[in-house]
Formats: sequence, C-alpha cells, structure tokens
Amino acid sequence: MTPLSVTILLAVAVACEVVCVVGVVAGATAYDRLHYAGATTAVAPFLVTAAVIVEEGTHNPTWNALFVAFALFFLNGVLTHATARVLRQREHADVEP
Repeated sequence: MTPLSVTILLAVAVACEVVCVVGVVAGATAYDRLHYAGATTAVAPFLVTAAVIVEEGTHNPTWNALFVAFALFFLNGVLTHATARVLRQREHADVEP
C-alpha cells in the first residue's frame, strides 16, 4: 500500500503542473506563456523525486529521479532563454544569431 505522504507529494506535483498549464493557456503574450512553461520544471520534478525517495528508499530509482529532476531544472533555463531569443529575433529582428 502506498504511504499517504507519497500520495500527497504526487497530488501537490500535479497541482503545480495544473497551475502552470492554466498559466500557459491564459497567458496574454508569448513571453507570459514561456514564463509559465518554464515554471513546470521548478517544483514538480523535485516533489516527484521526494515521492520516489519515500517509496523506494535509496535504491537506484532514487538516483535516477534525482538526476532527472536536476537535469530538468538546470537545462530548462537554457531552453527558455534560447526560445525567448528566437521569439525576440522574429519580433524585432535585432538580435544577433
């Protein structure tokens, strides 16, 4: 049986993602939508990792989940920045490639 804490962690992770999806859908500009799309990797992956740690202990899935959470967290900034540069370049044609 799954511990209550795992269920709560996963429910909060899903709630975070739902808030981000609502932000993407309701965003007024492309930059607003990009902001909310970038926020999806800030909290939820670490909540899922915490749920894996509670469920599995310190076995191999824990390290895999931790690696994925940190990779999403750090690489998302690069992806968001690159996407914003392309968007600005298409809007203003003033950004060097």
